Amino acid sequence: MSNRKRAIWIGAALILVAAVGLRLSLAKDEVPGWLNKGENWPTQKQQLQAYGDRFKTSWELYQSLKQAAGESKPPGWAQMGEPAFDWSGVYTRSGGALEFDADLKGPSPRTTARLTPAGQSVVDGKTEQIKRTGGEYDPLSDCRPPGVPRWFTEPFLHEFIVTPRQTWLINEMVNDVRRVYTDGRDHTPEADAYPLANGDTIGFWDGDTLVMHTRDLMAGQYQRGVQPNYSEQTTLVERWHKVDERTLQADVWVFDPVNLKAPWYTRQSWTKLTNDDTALRLRYWDCRENGNNAITKKGDGTSEFETFDFEKSPKR
Repeated sequence: MSNRKRAIWIGAALILVAAVGLRLSLAKDEVPGWLNKGENWPTQKQQLQAYGDRFKTSWELYQSLKQAAGESKPPGWAQMGEPAFDWSGVYTRSGGALEFDADLKGPSPRTTARLTPAGQSVVDGKTEQIKRTGGEYDPLSDCRPPGVPRWFTEPFLHEFIVTPRQTWLINEMVNDVRRVYTDGRDHTPEADAYPLANGDTIGFWDGDTLVMHTRDLMAGQYQRGVQPNYSEQTTLVERWHKVDERTLQADVWVFDPVNLKAPWYTRQSWTKLTNDDTALRLRYWDCRENGNNAITKKGDGTSEFETFDFEKSPKR
């Protein structure tokens, strides 16, 4: 190779390295850091939505957040007692009633999601169903788990257990546990993966913020009533952060090419309950425990109890 060609090659390589470095730097700078909710929240929320909109897939978003975190060191057992990683206690969802977007207030709009024609058709069908019959059939009636993303809207008791290699997100309803693997593993190989109510979740720590990616989900609905459905192609990116002594919050971006035109961003929140007398505890909840919960689906798409006479449990 001549000296001229060698110089051209080296120059091109240096330009490429500089361009990649600039791209990485810009990507990191453009990633919005954690934003506490305040008076400027509507604008900040738009910023977080716009950030999600930049990505075609949730995996690209997750990788961008991972790249921005750099060589962030995961917490070890020595850090588990620090306030940022001590998520102990009993919590319940903060606000939002049963709406997936907790910022919604009043009867309209029913969703802030940008729906595909298929997704809008589902919502229209639910609207007509409830208008016609006054009711609906909720899959939870026959003990099916809420599933993710609906997991976020359940208002009952929650616990959160943080360890260096796994974090457990526990919902009292139907004994529901999401396991977040933070030990460096990848998702379950495609050949072994199949749809699960809570999917398969991996994550990493960016300082005191837990970043997660979930895939391999079953189809479901965000909640009862006139709210969208989600498909088995749904994936999520989440950022969990302890805001103060009593508050956990999560940025959630939902991707679903079947029902959503663009990712749906929401801020989810949980409040720690006062439990000085330790009376609050998560119970084992199984709706098949007694005959009073025998529910059937009617021809009009609603549901009813077969009997509701408060049967006594057999003596032991």
